[in-house]
Amino acid sequence: MTLAITARLARALEQAIPIYRVRRQPESSDAEDAAAPPPTTNGVGIRKLVLTAASWSMGGYAAGQVLRIAGNLLLTRVLAPDLFGLAAVATMVSVLVALLSDIGLHQAVIRSPKGELQRFLDTAWTIQIVRGFLIWFVSILIGFGIGYIASRGWVAAHSVYANPQLPLIIIGSGLGFAISGFQSTNYISHQRNLGLSRLTKIELICQAVGIVTAVVLAWLTQSVWAVVISSLVSSLLGAILSHTWIPGPRNSFRMNREDAREIFLFGRWIMFSSFFTVFSANGDRILLGNWASSTTFGLYGLALNLVGMIEGIGGRLYGAVGTPTLSKIARERPERLRSAYLRLRAPFDIFYIGCAGLLFGCGQTIIDILYDHRYAAAGSMLQILSFSLLMARFGIMTSVYIAVGEPRNVGILNCVKAGLLFTVVPLCYWLFDFQGALWAIALYTLPTVPLILFFNMRHKLNNLMFEIGVLLVWPVGYAAGLMISKVAGHLFAAVM
Repeated sequence: MTLAITARLARALEQAIPIYRVRRQPESSDAEDAAAPPPTTNGVGIRKLVLTAASWSMGGYAAGQVLRIAGNLLLTRVLAPDLFGLAAVATMVSVLVALLSDIGLHQAVIRSPKGELQRFLDTAWTIQIVRGFLIWFVSILIGFGIGYIASRGWVAAHSVYANPQLPLIIIGSGLGFAISGFQSTNYISHQRNLGLSRLTKIELICQAVGIVTAVVLAWLTQSVWAVVISSLVSSLLGAILSHTWIPGPRNSFRMNREDAREIFLFGRWIMFSSFFTVFSANGDRILLGNWASSTTFGLYGLALNLVGMIEGIGGRLYGAVGTPTLSKIARERPERLRSAYLRLRAPFDIFYIGCAGLLFGCGQTIIDILYDHRYAAAGSMLQILSFSLLMARFGIMTSVYIAVGEPRNVGILNCVKAGLLFTVVPLCYWLFDFQGALWAIALYTLPTVPLILFFNMRHKLNNLMFEIGVLLVWPVGYAAGLMISKVAGHLFAAVM
């Protein structure tokens, strides 16, 4: 299904992206600072680059999901559930620290006009290494802090935070970020130039090696350290392959004040955005955890994951293809940014809006087919949450604002989203109970649309006819969903 959707998006992109020959970068007068020629862009049309990048990105996404599911199924046969709880907490701590320290290093290199100067790349590499060790240092502090709190009896004895292994597991997991900090900037350069084939292969190789390592160690040790060590092995292999398998100049430690200032000035809004992203991405579960029973919360998680699978398709393309493509156009053909933006949005909007109508029309049928009667209540939740896809189509705005050098817009939007989540959702729950909270979770970002239109005015990106006209796809998707439900109903009736 994912590959079929990718093919449709690729065909739409082929018709959408304007063709032009990519300009060669002017050669630097300083031979030491001149980067190697972009391996994938010289003399190649942007359309071909986008199509190839989209194919590799989505192919890698699909293969990665298969590997992840297979690995989890194998590990659940070997490790006890409580060990997964320890690993989940350690991962959560590391990811939260990483997000709160995100300075948008990759985005800064991708969109900067100096993104192919070796001096700039070496500065970014040095900052990346320092950030990796800072994340590990903070993880160490958090690990010792949790250990101290547990030793004082300030957490429940049965809580996962009271497990004596947890502090060391958190410290061990944080080490992975220090290792990943040594990843070559050639990795970012290939992203910048939409050369995703080798990057995707490296990601899949590292993931496969990590899974095999985890399964073997888990079988031998029956310990959660199998998961931690496999993650470190994967990080180390990724860093090594980025230096040995991706062509390009070798990095060296260097800190240019002007380049570092540009990176940090750009990244301050990314960091601001990431701070609120942490809460907006997890706020619904934080709130519902206090309101819903474990059964209801489990059903909500099931429905949310099904919607998330659809969002993940667009999100993958936004991050891997959208940002480099729009950044390239903004740098080299800024007068075409508006038309390229609308043409890029069209297939994504049609996909998201159509899926929203489809899920609303046959969401209950999907749940009834995939699960037994105990999960039937997730059907109505899936139908309500499908409306969140109407807003997910605006996810491309992150790529747009980064491409035009205005990451502060992303930070402001995420700040507003977090504020809306923690005000609108509790209010709707108080007024309309759990059902009201579900509708609020699905639509709480709706008030950000005027803000997006306001930000877009500066770059003349708005097209109200497009915004209104594309919504007509929803009833088409809804009709298709109803048809699927009827056909499925007749088939089940015939079988029974």
